[in-house]
Parts: sequence; structure tokens; C-alpha cells
Amino acid sequence: MTRFGRTPRTHLEIIFLPACGSAVAAAGQLVLLLALILCPGASAQNENGADYIRSSQPPLLTYQELVTLSEQETVDPTLAAKLHTLLTTPFVNNEAYFSGTKPLQPDLDGRGPSLRIVVWNIERGIEFDAIKSSLTDKQAFLAKVHGEATSNTNSEEASDQVLNAQMDVLQSADVLVLNEVDWGMKRSDYRAVVKDLADALKMNWAYGVEFVEIDPKMLGLQSFANVKNEAERKELEELFSVDKDRVLGLHGTAILSRYPLRDVKLVPFQYQAYDWYDSEKKYGSLETGKRKAANLIFGEELLREVRRGGRTNLIATLDIPQLPERQVTIIAAHLENRTTPKGRVKEMDEILDMARSIPNPVVIAGDMNTTGHDGTVLNIKSALVKKLNDPAFWATQGVKYATGVGLIMDVASFGFKTAKFQADPTASGVPLLAANPEQGFFKDLNKYRFDDGTRIDFRGNAELSVNGRTGTLSNSNERASKGFVTTFDLPRTFAALGKFRLDWIFVRAYLKDNPETADSYRFAPSFARTMNEVNNALDPRLSDHAPISVDLPITQPALPGSKK
Repeated sequence: MTRFGRTPRTHLEIIFLPACGSAVAAAGQLVLLLALILCPGASAQNENGADYIRSSQPPLLTYQELVTLSEQETVDPTLAAKLHTLLTTPFVNNEAYFSGTKPLQPDLDGRGPSLRIVVWNIERGIEFDAIKSSLTDKQAFLAKVHGEATSNTNSEEASDQVLNAQMDVLQSADVLVLNEVDWGMKRSDYRAVVKDLADALKMNWAYGVEFVEIDPKMLGLQSFANVKNEAERKELEELFSVDKDRVLGLHGTAILSRYPLRDVKLVPFQYQAYDWYDSEKKYGSLETGKRKAANLIFGEELLREVRRGGRTNLIATLDIPQLPERQVTIIAAHLENRTTPKGRVKEMDEILDMARSIPNPVVIAGDMNTTGHDGTVLNIKSALVKKLNDPAFWATQGVKYATGVGLIMDVASFGFKTAKFQADPTASGVPLLAANPEQGFFKDLNKYRFDDGTRIDFRGNAELSVNGRTGTLSNSNERASKGFVTTFDLPRTFAALGKFRLDWIFVRAYLKDNPETADSYRFAPSFARTMNEVNNALDPRLSDHAPISVDLPITQPALPGSKK
């Protein structure tokens, strides 16, 4: 077992993980060591003697290296080692701490200061300016909302009061956990999305590469010779052309924090439920062989996502002196969508085993992809209406190259039981008649006990819920009248169909088997929110996922129902 909590480490730590064989791993460690020697990150110690890296990152890949990784299944040991280092070494930056940033610790209406955490899959950061505005500038965001009032069809119009309240939560969070964060991708204007957001927010940050995007269309290598219409072909060639000097191909997970970050690790899952390189390449070639129509072949090429890497965990420690152990561990996770619910159980089991012996509170947060399915509809069909740089193209021409039936038919075919469980994957199913495929995921979480006897907090107190609802996990994840407030919508929905609860926050603090002990509400999750209104306030919406939040009281609060 690895102890992420209080083991002393220097800021130049080399991670030893199995990847492409012992020789490649050794070469990867050598590359990392040389990089750290040549470009060392400065560090400083806080009053507890903790090391804070000022700035550190692994070596980046060149455009030609990306092309080689795309075209060659087996690459030379030097490039394999460099890739391994990139996929197992976090980017860490605490410049905000060195510049004087302090946590806000918003007060919880008499319950004292809190650690407020926001979790958000930002869909690569394609709508970067709107996302940044929601996190930094309420007036500018509202002005844009009012300017679009007559044309926005994303949702019913939200009041300024609701939008202001949700942006207050977003802007007062001391920790942001972000999934699907691009770095050096054309679709997000080649931004270093995490760095640019952190600079705007004056926050420290860590970034872990989940995938290196090497599909030919992402590298400007896609051929469009089978598109007969010359105007369309030229449009596509322009759309998928890239600036070779700016393409880095990185896609991953980020933690932004007003607390400095230390002991940061990037730990890929040992169990990778889907091979995003080999399986995607085989998928494209098999479908091409089966289909004769050029537009259908091209449609498959558009949907393909060839990548190197796999699902991973970005882990960081925050020093919070008011807590008994003076620290908390954040595990930012992204579970696989292209797998079965049992595959996600295996991934969560790995996370729990990593956290089992950590001697301080732990927050596990991110996109858990609890769809109840293998992700085909979410990942492939919805990809048709995602854009690179031109929303109009994906709203019109992109649909032309779709294969199979439309989204409405796909969603409707899920049936009644899916509509029920997609909003509440924690619900009990009926064996043989209406089984809930995700139920095992939450049962395992609920019964798991850490080395000190603590457990994930599944409580639901009316006093600790923003809308007074009770029920499983309602303190940490906002419940609705039926199930949970959903966090993800397909591009087209039919009533409740096509809306899912995919994003979650799980908190392990001081709760043991007796939920009424005096200390069981210290750092307990409270006032969970789901902010669909902000996410859908503009057209296009900020992301296909809504941000969620939770408040964790840093000092001992009063028990629910009592006066402090």
C-alpha cells in the first residue's frame, strides 16, 4: 500500500510504475531525471516543513514525435520512455502561493469556515472564454446572457438571481477538479487550458496527461479525397489543418487550488478497460472494410479517436492546519466510458485501495461515467455534434456523415428502466425484471472500510442539503425529486431520457459505522449543488457537463438539528 498522506518527500520525486516493460520504464526514469536536472523546479517549505514545488513539468512531445506515435504501433525505446514519463509525471505549479494567494474558506452560515470544492468536466475547454467568465467575472457573463436572451435555446431562461448565486459558489471555491482539459489542441485554440484558467483565477495548479491525442485528423494528416463535393472538401481540409509548431496533443485532468499543492502524483489505472490506440485503429479499419459508401466510411473516420495513454488519477495533498491531521488528499479521477459498469467497479476498487491507508480525509471526485452502459451512445453518437473550431459545421455538415439512426431514436430505445436509473444509479434494481447495472458500484463504495475504520459518507440530512432533500449521498451530491440532479445531457434529449448523473463527489473524513458520534460531522459533506443553469446560460453551452460543488466544514460543526 502506498501512503499518500504524510510520507516526507523531496520536490524531485521520480515515480516508478509499470508501463512498456522494465527497459522502457528505466529509460523513462532516466529521461525524467535528466529533465529535472536540466530544468529543476524551485521549492519552498511552509511552517510545517512541507515542500512546495514552484514549477515543474515533464518534457513535451514534438510534432514529429506525435506523428510517429500515430503511425507506428511500436516506437523506439527513447520515444516510448518519453511517452511513459509524460503519462506518469504531473505538471505542478505553485506560483500563486509564492505570489501570496490565500484560501477563501467561505463561511457556512454559522457552521464555520469550509473547504469548497467544485468538480467540472469542461469538455476540453472549447468554450474557454465563457468558462473563464463564469469563474471570474459575473457582470461580463450576465451581460453576454442578456445579449443572447432571444436566441438561446439551451434551456428555460434562468433568473439573474440564480445565475449570480451559482457563480458565487463557483468563484468562492478553493479547489477545482477539472476533467477533459486540453493542452495544445486546435479544438481549444492550442491553449494550455489549465494554466490559462489558473492564471486568471490566481490559483495553484496540477495537471495530469490522460491521453496524447494522435488521431490523424487531430494532427492534420486526415485525407478527405473521398469527399466528392469540392467546396465541402476544402472546408474540411481547412477545419482539420493544424499549426505544427503549436500542437502538443495533450488531454487530461487538472486540480486548481488556492492552497499550495504538494505530494502530487499521476497514477494511471493498472486495469485499463479500453485500448484507445489499438482498438480505435482496428475499429476504423474493420468498419472501412465493411462499408462501401464513401460518406459512411468518412463518418467512421470522423468518430474515431486514436490516442496513447489511458484513464488515470491525479492526486494531491493540501495543508489545512485547522484539521486534526492538518491535511486533506484530493483524488481527481476519470473513469472509463467505453466499458461495462463492472469495468468501472474495478477502477474504483483501485482508487479505494490507493486511499485505504491515507491517514487524513480524502475527497474522490470527477467524471465517473455512471451511465449504466458501455458508453457507445455517449461517446460516439454525441461526438457528431461536438465541434473543433466551427460550431456551424458540426451543427449541419457533421450530422450528414452520421451512421445509423438519429439521437432521438437511440435515446428512446433505452426504455423506461434506463430513464429511471440514469438519474439515480444508486437505486435498487429488481433482479431479472429491472436490474440496475451501476448498483454494484455504489454498494462497494458504501461497504468499503479504510484502515482506520472510516467510510465514504453516504448520509443525507435535510439540514445539510441545499433543497432540504434526504436520501443516499444527498449531503455530497444534490438530489432532485426523483433521483439526483443530472449533470450530463446528450445534445438532444426527450423528457428525462438522455440526461445522466455522471459526475460525483465522494468524501471520506471522520465518519465510522455510528453516524451519530460527535466527531462524525467534522469535514462532512454539506450543501451539494449542481449548476446546470450557469452551464446552459449561453449558446453554445459551456460544456456537456454541469459543474457540481460541495462544502466541507473545516472546524467541528454543530450536529444537524442542533444549535451551535
